[in-house]
Amino acid sequence: MRLRNVFVKTIHDRRHGLLWWSVGIGLLTIATLSVWPSVRDEYQKLIQNYPEALLAFFGVERGGLGSAAGYVQVELFSLMVPLLLIGYMIAGGSAATAGEQEAGTLEFLLAQPVSRRRVLLEKYLGLSAALAVISIAFVVVLIISTRLFALDIGIPNLLAATASAYMLGLLFGAVTLLAGCMTGHRALAAGIASAAAVSAYLLSTLATLVAGLKRFRPLSPFWWYSGHDPLRAGLEPLHVGLLLVATAVCITAAVVAFDRRDLA
Repeated sequence: MRLRNVFVKTIHDRRHGLLWWSVGIGLLTIATLSVWPSVRDEYQKLIQNYPEALLAFFGVERGGLGSAAGYVQVELFSLMVPLLLIGYMIAGGSAATAGEQEAGTLEFLLAQPVSRRRVLLEKYLGLSAALAVISIAFVVVLIISTRLFALDIGIPNLLAATASAYMLGLLFGAVTLLAGCMTGHRALAAGIASAAAVSAYLLSTLATLVAGLKRFRPLSPFWWYSGHDPLRAGLEPLHVGLLLVATAVCITAAVVAFDRRDLA
């Protein structure tokens, strides 16, 4: 039964790692926010002394950084949270088909009464569900911690920022899956997706410093993730749409590549 339901099998195979990822991101969130009461009064002065290049690297604007929302944006949502969620999906996406092919288990899986398309889609949905568990664990701890450590940020804003980071993770998971279906090599798929993520991040951040890059900034998935500042302004429908459409395009391309790939 487990082999006939690839979705359940995917979650089952990742259950132990899923637990530790959830615990780890929760503890990291508590540790990060617990220092806010002790640095709150000095944070505004400190942040005003940051050079523009450093602020650009973290993908944040100088205005409002001394607030609780600014602190959470810099310390969590500018880099750490998207990096963790993307990393989880790259690891899972590279193992989904390319990893199984290299391990010699993909042929056995495809010998079962399931189509290639179903295998691929259910694996991705399983990874997406696992990422959702991690994201939910994170946002629950985040909401509790902001109340416990006196960071005045509305719950809808915290949910919006987390949802945006989740969708960014879904996109790069789809990119990884596509690379794995095209190459059949786990390390290469992870490398391609990681390079794409780093390039997207650098394009979004360096565009604030390099005039020639500014017009290309709207092409970056990291801009779709944080350009509208969901922690303060909520989700931007256009950016949400771009993240979801790009993800759907990558998954569709992965299905086509996987159907056509010779696994012999």
